[in-house]
Amino acid sequence: MMSKEQRKTYREFYNSARQNPTLDPKVTLMIHLAASMAVGCYP
Repeated sequence: MMSKEQRKTYREFYNSARQNPTLDPKVTLMIHLAASMAVGCYP
């Protein structure tokens, strides 16, 4: 389980990548998958 601060940091990163209009949708998806896998969530 992640600490409260880790969850907050992850959520901030996730939202910043999600709300970035410069990134291609495929790149955004890959960032989300990689970030999730980095914290131990596998699809």
